[in-house]
Amino acid sequence: MAELSWPAFPNGRDAIVLALQHQLDESQWLAPEVHRQRQFRQLELLLAHAAKTVPWYQEHLEPVSHRGAGWLDLDTWQTLPLLRRADIQEAGPALVSREVPQEHGAPFDISSSGSTGRPIAVKGTGVTAVRFLANQLRYHRWHGRDFSAKMAALVYLREVQREAAEKGQGLPWNFTLNAGLMLFHDINAAVDKQFAWLLEQNPTYLVTYPSNLRELLRLSHESGARVPRLREVLTLSEVVDQPLRTACQDTWGINVTDSYSSQETGWIAMQCAQYPQYHVQSESLLVEILNPNGAPCQPGEIGRVVLTDLHNFATPLIRYEIGDYAEPGPPCACGRGLPIIRRILGRTRNLVTLPTGERHWPTLPLKFRADAKIRQFQLVQKSMTRMELKLVADRLLSRTEEEQVRRQIEGNFGYPFEIQFRYCEVIPRSAAGKYEDFRSELLEHEITGR
Repeated sequence: MAELSWPAFPNGRDAIVLALQHQLDESQWLAPEVHRQRQFRQLELLLAHAAKTVPWYQEHLEPVSHRGAGWLDLDTWQTLPLLRRADIQEAGPALVSREVPQEHGAPFDISSSGSTGRPIAVKGTGVTAVRFLANQLRYHRWHGRDFSAKMAALVYLREVQREAAEKGQGLPWNFTLNAGLMLFHDINAAVDKQFAWLLEQNPTYLVTYPSNLRELLRLSHESGARVPRLREVLTLSEVVDQPLRTACQDTWGINVTDSYSSQETGWIAMQCAQYPQYHVQSESLLVEILNPNGAPCQPGEIGRVVLTDLHNFATPLIRYEIGDYAEPGPPCACGRGLPIIRRILGRTRNLVTLPTGERHWPTLPLKFRADAKIRQFQLVQKSMTRMELKLVADRLLSRTEEEQVRRQIEGNFGYPFEIQFRYCEVIPRSAAGKYEDFRSELLEHEITGR
């Protein structure tokens, strides 16, 4: 606020974020059954609004406005249809409410990266935007971050971030007094240039994708250069495995902290400050992990992630199958009542398909001789029996080395795939800056219909 230095007087939006933060501080300790009870009450309001004001839901939901409070339970909820990405694409404006509550703020456009091959567009509101900031603040507070410190982001840049990067300027990454700046660098730049920039900036925190972190760690190990002030790496958008966490500890002596989010719904889950599993943000979303029969998975089972945004009254996303797979976990020893995701495994297209029709998660990464200096690799399933292994390396592998890799892939997948080696100068990232070690063109065709 103008002419006021200390203590800080927040503006209207920031005051709401802080008020929400106080509620989140209390609700995180509530018992799971209390969370579910409060979620269902909010969902009753959302369903009534959707059935009344959203054309698509008028066709797919029975009228519920006449029902009193308390009518919704788990059994009834599980009878509601799933919303798939194809439904969102095909519905278009029919999935947008004709009467967004004025108090929720003016609707604005949100576009997904289309990483499943099906980009989608929805609308958010002032409510969903403020909720995003409240969850972001919770994430930083959980992990005890210094709000005055410098943060560097090596990510896909949006317009305002790209403009800041081009000017060599930073943007505040929080709204506290003496807020630290976040500096940006394009993820599509050569990794050696990224690393040189990182050394120059010497931040306290780094935000980047797991695949990019792996390359930065390799360069750091080879050169012996370190970022002196770096205290923590925050990863997003891709799957984090234990070898990467170990490599970060071994090379830089710091932890990797991961989060799970989407453009459409915001924060889904964030890593616990004490344990490696993820806490679902159940004050914002109802997260279901469903087995092939549509029943909730138990801890140890892997299933499809289905999301319901509790507060988006512009484009209600009700039982939205986002295209990810995950594994739920038992309650966290930290004592929070928020549901647990033990592992996030990736997208449908990250499954390998065997000639029998069986699908499972590939065992990666592959191991290569150190002197080959494999800079990047990507394994692509081209058919039921054939794979292509793309390599960016300092030299070609010998026939003996290629045969060793073939045997390794056969052992990992349980089938003697025909492997075609392809040597590249670079393996490009997706349009949104993401990168995958394994993808199946079979499943991409199945998802997109192309």
